[in-house]
Amino acid sequence: MKTTLLCLECGLAISRGVHEFSQRIYGHSLCMKDQYLIEESGATAHVVDLYLALKERNFPIILEYFDGHKHVDMALPGKLYIEVNGPYHLAKQQAMVDLTRSVYSLEKKIPTIIIPNALLENQQSFTHAVEELSKACKVMLGQRSILSSMLAVTAAQLQ
Repeated sequence: MKTTLLCLECGLAISRGVHEFSQRIYGHSLCMKDQYLIEESGATAHVVDLYLALKERNFPIILEYFDGHKHVDMALPGKLYIEVNGPYHLAKQQAMVDLTRSVYSLEKKIPTIIIPNALLENQQSFTHAVEELSKACKVMLGQRSILSSMLAVTAAQLQ
């Protein structure tokens, strides 16, 4: 029985050689195009690891997202921003910029979750971060369906 190997990102079939290379570099099966796009994104290793862990859980997360005003490390567009910050974000001036960016997102009703790099450096805390971010993604993706359900009930009650 032959197993078809698929790219985690786009779902296209990939060869055994591409699969093995991608597994060695990224820990996930990715086609050559998506490996190139991830490499060209400029995302840090921590961001890529977190991104792929969330993609593996089937969240429609986007790497290096631009919302028209700012770039964020990852996003559920229009619902949630995820930033992975290194120690330089503790500097006063950068912290002020980060605060302004987070408030801007909140004004657009898009929360921002900030994860320190240090939290992603060992497997136990990385796994915990993935679990918590998965909960956040489920909540943010579920809000629309909950609202739609409430509107449907209200519409049915009006009839």
